Amino acid sequence: MDLARNSLKLVHRTFGSLLPSTMLARHYAEIPGAVHVNDLMLASESPQHVRHYIEDAQSAIWNLEQSLAAAGMTWADVGACLDMPSGYGRVTRLLARLLDPARITACDVDAEAVRFCRAAFAVAGIVANRDPARTRLGQSYDLIFVGSLLTHLTESRAAALLDLLVSRLARGGLLVFTTQGESCLDHLEWYGERFGALESTYRETVRRVGMCFMPYVRQTDYGVTIHAQSYVTKLVRERFGQALHQIRFAERGWDRHQDVWTFRASDAPPGVDGSSN
Repeated sequence: MDLARNSLKLVHRTFGSLLPSTMLARHYAEIPGAVHVNDLMLASESPQHVRHYIEDAQSAIWNLEQSLAAAGMTWADVGACLDMPSGYGRVTRLLARLLDPARITACDVDAEAVRFCRAAFAVAGIVANRDPARTRLGQSYDLIFVGSLLTHLTESRAAALLDLLVSRLARGGLLVFTTQGESCLDHLEWYGERFGALESTYRETVRRVGMCFMPYVRQTDYGVTIHAQSYVTKLVRERFGQALHQIRFAERGWDRHQDVWTFRASDAPPGVDGSSN
């Protein structure tokens, strides 16, 4: 079933940088838009995996719509939207059906993924640095969606990422991000046998610290992170004060797996509302 896809992957490994990104993509009836052969969010071309790919994206959009509604907003109020990490556009492709693509920025550390999103969905693109403190986003955004990124970062890099995003959030704008909550401690083997074997370490560290990060093999700053709800609430409150207001929390809200957080930026200019930033 994946023969054609695997053939395209071979072409990509050999000539990828020389070819238009959209030449290295496949189309599926259930998924709007092309899917790049390197899109790891599509595990295979089996009906089950194709269905999960689009249902996961639809779940993200549903959560964004719930967050907009909680703020008394609609898509019409979104002048600029950031999708980070965009990957190869699992969520971006649906955002581009709800917003003018020119209003959307796909951002990822994978330059090829950003190149593909720009070509396939006509959105803007920014290649991020693995160190959030060194990423330059430029403009401000009314809606920022961060799907499954804090789920992989160390404590310091997660804090740096939030600093970056809040600095680029427009007045009254929404920051929506996901975390892997304590419910994920019950199925750490989903992330690989190694993480399942670390269950006792995860549980003890989350109990004591509020979060626990363990790296992937041969990596130091990217892995699997679990956050307690109380930890995230305290982090945002202490780091941003009245600059951010939580308006929604959905435990296991994204695809019945990750917790979804929504914070709204203050409408007041910096310093007027007593915020720390």
